[in-house]
Amino acid sequence: MKKSPVYKKVEQWEIYDRLAGSEAYPGGERKFLPSVRYDWALLTEIELFRSAVKGCEKVLDVGCGTGHPSLYIAKDVGSIIGVDKSEKMIEIAKTRLRRSEADNVTFEVGDAQALRFADSSFDAIILCGSLATFSNKRKALQEIQRVLKKNGKVVGIEANWLSQSTQKRCSCKEGSFALTEEGLIKYRYARRSFFPHKETDYRCIINQNSVLARKLMRNHRFREHETLRTRMSIKQVESYCAKIEYDEEEKFDAETIASFFAENGFKDVLVSGYGVMYDLLDSAGLVNEEAPHMKQLCKAEATISHLLNPLKTEMLFLTCKA
Repeated sequence: MKKSPVYKKVEQWEIYDRLAGSEAYPGGERKFLPSVRYDWALLTEIELFRSAVKGCEKVLDVGCGTGHPSLYIAKDVGSIIGVDKSEKMIEIAKTRLRRSEADNVTFEVGDAQALRFADSSFDAIILCGSLATFSNKRKALQEIQRVLKKNGKVVGIEANWLSQSTQKRCSCKEGSFALTEEGLIKYRYARRSFFPHKETDYRCIINQNSVLARKLMRNHRFREHETLRTRMSIKQVESYCAKIEYDEEEKFDAETIASFFAENGFKDVLVSGYGVMYDLLDSAGLVNEEAPHMKQLCKAEATISHLLNPLKTEMLFLTCKA
């Protein structure tokens, strides 16, 4: 009887550590492209963070990754320290820092759940999509409260799980095969639940000598495109692999993220939305025509974000105080 495969849980920071240096997180300086929806959101984020922490003397970017948005808003604050558990992400952030003109930013490896800083050290803390990656979110918020000065600001962004769950491209169960550069067949399966908001991602390498691997390699479409969507669940695939990695990520919508911060002692919690500018221009066929005004349009969206209904936007912007 074949042994069941070993399921190994990995943390989000480990995944980002592996991604460091890939196309998703290159070592070079980013060039924002008007034809990429993601870049419009990034520019809007920069403006949102800039306006929220402008004038603050000491800022801490928790889960700073490769340096976004710290490197873009450095001139608007006294100093910024960025910490991340991924050593490789920090290496990229330091490389980007050396190429920048910022002289008031430092990056270092650090754990959000055990910050090395003294009590009441910072005027503001940035969470740029990092809350969802913390394995112990309540402990991380306790640490954030500890190192913040009285009435210090917390400014954060997260993807809106309610918006994602209503999009056709986001199914509750989704699987795919992909061919790696080494010629191995990689399988990924995402299982999503909405009450509670959570996503579980499974990843494994298919045994190259298995019936499934041979079948896939005979598939002309798979060989041509090197990727193939599938309805096969992780249970159906597990017998063809020896080890399965998985991670679990809690998700937020406007109501759950506001409640989470309020329940953990933060005050003046406000959640607004953003991420609509590109869609508006795209629906009107004006993305390329408005490319020269990309930065100004993103700044305009950031200015009116408090007027947008966070129940209907793809991204959420959070502000609160300790």
